[in-house]
Amino acid sequence: MYCYHCGKKRTDDAVYCSQCGRLLAMDEETTTAAIDNQTVVLSETAVAIETNYERELALQPSVPSIVRRRSAKRSVRTWLMPIILALITAGSVFSYYIYQSGINDKVLKLQTEAKAQALAGKYAEAAALLKEASMARPGFAAVQKDAEVVDHVIQLSQSAAAAGKQLEEQSLTEAEETLDQLKNELRGHTEPIYAKVKDQLRGCRAQLELMKLTDELSDLNTVDELEAKLKVANHLEGDEASALREQILAKIVAISLKDAEALLKTKNYSEALEITSKGLEIASGNEQLAALEKKINKAQTDYEKTEQQRLEHAMQQAAAEDLKNQTAAVEVVKIDSKLDEAGNLTITGELKNAATRPIYSISVQFIVHDAAGKEVGKGTAVASPDYVDPGGKLSFTSTLDGVHVENTTVVVDHATWYLD
Repeated sequence: MYCYHCGKKRTDDAVYCSQCGRLLAMDEETTTAAIDNQTVVLSETAVAIETNYERELALQPSVPSIVRRRSAKRSVRTWLMPIILALITAGSVFSYYIYQSGINDKVLKLQTEAKAQALAGKYAEAAALLKEASMARPGFAAVQKDAEVVDHVIQLSQSAAAAGKQLEEQSLTEAEETLDQLKNELRGHTEPIYAKVKDQLRGCRAQLELMKLTDELSDLNTVDELEAKLKVANHLEGDEASALREQILAKIVAISLKDAEALLKTKNYSEALEITSKGLEIASGNEQLAALEKKINKAQTDYEKTEQQRLEHAMQQAAAEDLKNQTAAVEVVKIDSKLDEAGNLTITGELKNAATRPIYSISVQFIVHDAAGKEVGKGTAVASPDYVDPGGKLSFTSTLDGVHVENTTVVVDHATWYLD
C-alpha cells in the first residue's frame, strides 16, 4: 500500500506515513474509536482479572478480615493499572496525531500561499515560503518539486529581463539570441506558473520586431516591400507599433503619389491608376491618393475625348487627301502658248504634284479658245518627268497645227495619273 498524500510505500499496519507524517487510513473519528476500543478491551481484561480473583477468594478458606481488606486493595490496584496505562497510551497517540496534523496543515498552507505568490509573479516570495515548508517537512516530495519549478521560473524570468536590457541598449542580435534560448526553455511547459514569463517573452519579441522594422524602414523604397512590413507591424501592439504603422502608411502614400504623378505626365493613365488603386487599398481613405486618382481619371477622359476628335479629324483629313489624290493630284502652275507664221500654236505648261503621294504616268488634255471663248482646238500631252514626288514640278509641250488665231487661251481640261 501507498500513502495517498505523498505516494510513499507503507506497511499495512502503519498508522502514520514515514515520509510526510500524515495519518494514513483513519481520520480523527476513526482514531478515537480505535482508542475507545482499546480501552474497552483493557477494561474487559481488568474485569476478567477481577472475576478470577473473586473466584480464587471463594475457594480459599476464611481468613481474618484485615487480610481480606489488604487483598482487596491489591486487587483494585491490579485491575486499575492497565486502565491507566491504556489511557496514557491513547492520550500520547492522540497528542502525536494532533502535533503531526498541525505540521501538515502548516506545510499545506505554506504551499498554497507559495502557489498564489508564484502565479502573481512574486517568485522570490514563493521560493521563501516553499523553503519554510521544506524545513518543516524535509522529506515532502511535493514541496521539493514546487521549489524546483519556482527556481526554474526565476531563472527564465531573469533571462527575459536580460533580453529587455539588451533591447534597451540596441543590442538586437544579442537580444534575439537570448529570446530564442528562452523560447526553447519554455517549450513544453504549459503550467500556469509559466504564464508570466511567456508574457515577458511575447513582449520582448514584439519590441524586437518593432525595432527591427524601424531600422529597416529607411531602406525600403517600394510599395510591395512596405506592404510586407506593414503586415508584420499589424500584429504588434502598443503606441510605438501604432506610430510605426502610421510611418509605413505615410511612406506608401508618398511613393504612390510620386510614381503615379510621373506616369500621369507621360499620359500612361492605366498604370498610374493601378498605383493609386493599390495605394488606396492599403491606405484606405487617404485624401491625397483619392484626389490624384480623380485627377488621373479626368485627364484620361479628356485625353480620350481629344484623341477621338483628333482621330476623327485625321480620318476626315485623310479622306480629303485621298479625294484630292484621286481627283486633283495634278495642279496647273502656268500655261504659255505661241503662234508661229504658219499658224501653228505651240503650247507649254508647268504642272505640280498636289497629291500627298508620288504620282507617275501623267498626261493632260487641253482645249484652246479664241478671244470670244470659242473652241479653236484641243490636244493631249504627256508630262515629264514620268515619276514625281508630292510637291514636285513637271511640264509638258504640245503643238496644234492650223490654228491661225491670235490671242488664244489654253485650258487644261483633264489630267490622268497613277498614285504610287
